[in-house]
Amino acid sequence: MTAPKGSDRSRGAPPRAREDARRLLFSINLMFLSQAVSYGLAFLVRVVLAQGLGDEGLGTYSLFYTSVLVAAGVANLGLGPANVYYLNRGSYSVARLAGGSLCLWAGVSCLWAGATVLFGLARGPDAFVEGRAFWLYAPAVPALVAYLLLSSFLQGQGRFGALFVAASCQGVAHMAALGALWGLGELDIFTAIATWIGSFLLADGLALALLRPHRLPWREALTRPWPVLRDQVRYGVQGQLGNLAQFLNYRLDHYLVGAFAGRAAVGHYTVAVGLSESLWWLAGAVSYVLLPRLSGMGREEAASLLQSACRNTFLVSAAGAVALGALSPVLVVLLFGEEFRASVLPLVLLLPGSLANGITMVVGTYLYSRGRALHQTFAVLTALVATVLLDLALIPWLEVPGAAIASSLAYNTGLAAALYFYRRASGRPLSHLWGLSSSDLELYRELWRGLWGRQRARPGP
Repeated sequence: MTAPKGSDRSRGAPPRAREDARRLLFSINLMFLSQAVSYGLAFLVRVVLAQGLGDEGLGTYSLFYTSVLVAAGVANLGLGPANVYYLNRGSYSVARLAGGSLCLWAGVSCLWAGATVLFGLARGPDAFVEGRAFWLYAPAVPALVAYLLLSSFLQGQGRFGALFVAASCQGVAHMAALGALWGLGELDIFTAIATWIGSFLLADGLALALLRPHRLPWREALTRPWPVLRDQVRYGVQGQLGNLAQFLNYRLDHYLVGAFAGRAAVGHYTVAVGLSESLWWLAGAVSYVLLPRLSGMGREEAASLLQSACRNTFLVSAAGAVALGALSPVLVVLLFGEEFRASVLPLVLLLPGSLANGITMVVGTYLYSRGRALHQTFAVLTALVATVLLDLALIPWLEVPGAAIASSLAYNTGLAAALYFYRRASGRPLSHLWGLSSSDLELYRELWRGLWGRQRARPGP
């Protein structure tokens, strides 16, 4: 996607504004590609795990995976968004923020390793996985927390190409290792989890190298890091509760499906959720790029940019939802096998909610950029309350389809709350978030002309 030469946004705009628009579009395109690669590789991973482990094995793996993500989400205390915020506000240098982040990571690693050992000795090595696979909890959480912290520095510096490299490395390494194990007949729960952790350790090393740590003034970074860490935590925890609640919105129903319907049902639901979350490719890319950019803008300028991003994200994602719903009966069985045909109905039921949550992700970047992380937290907590109540009402009755209905309704509840807080923070009417403007239509017209012109300009065979 390129900034069209003849659009209203570029025609008559000063050179600096045109250059900023091109950079924004390039960053969004790059992060969309990164999201597509990451989600695409995750999709292939689910296919391999489904074929190699079966529905019950995939369910077991998903419960371990979800538990680690919850633990890492709690343990990082929201330092990732705090790093992005303070870097773009100019409040602290990379070195000072790195010092605080390093202290947090070291503390988390020691405490988590000790807690894993104590739990294993006291209760036995059994928490969704058992035996030697249980001990993989110990390295999993530190590896993931490190990735969250390291990637936040790349995001805060606007180094989206480096982020793409690190994320792609993790996904490719994981997929390659799983494929090799599956081909050799060595794929089981332990090896599947071990390769996942190993891929994050590899991504951690690459992200650290891309940050060029040898150039940082470590004496400055490690001199009295506690005041910086205090500010990081003070900002981070405002949104951290919301981040954790958001993740529980995404995955709490996995635990309840497992409790009421069994691990095979978790496998079916995992496939439906994974496919429906492909609608977040564009929304995730847009929100990732917008957060550092909006943080450095004034209120009115940020609101205008957010409105344009929200309108176009909704239109493209809605088209994707229609296409995915139409293709799902064939797509699920073709890729995952007849054993997963039960995933089709939950997938269709999840699509309205996934579309709504993508818009919530974009709107949330405005609240974060205005320093109103608590408002986004309140919106997400509203959705979490709806998730819990609806899950408890519908999953025992309808099992997997009930979980899908509950998620869709909860996501839409969260969107309504986020829009309420956005309206208060921006003072802008909500109608500007949905209706396409003349500049949007001109943008699409110019893009079509550009694509058609390139196609006609291609030489014949």
